[in-house]
Amino acid sequence: MKAKVKGPYIPPERGATERRTIMDLLRDEPMTAKDLSAEAGIAEKRVLDALEHIRRSAPSQGLRLVVEPARCRSCGFAFAKRDRLGKPGHCPMCKKTFIEEPKFRLEEI
Repeated sequence: MKAKVKGPYIPPERGATERRTIMDLLRDEPMTAKDLSAEAGIAEKRVLDALEHIRRSAPSQGLRLVVEPARCRSCGFAFAKRDRLGKPGHCPMCKKTFIEEPKFRLEEI
């Protein structure tokens, strides 16, 4: 058997990273995690992980992640003091699960 002659390894072309893609989308308009997931083609859980990282790293780039809090569609309760970025399960006031997702955007400091 003849040995195969291998050529030099050429790595695949890299596109933008997931975080960079999300940051570019957030500069245009406020979006929910579900919107970002659909637009970027990334799982929603990975989008939330990336948003957490963006929240910590954005100030070094002169940016700030602004979170428009989730709201209960039944009674209007706003989850303003919530630190987690994901959608809450139910409203503490009326106990209903009809919750509007939080929206995210990037703005310059």
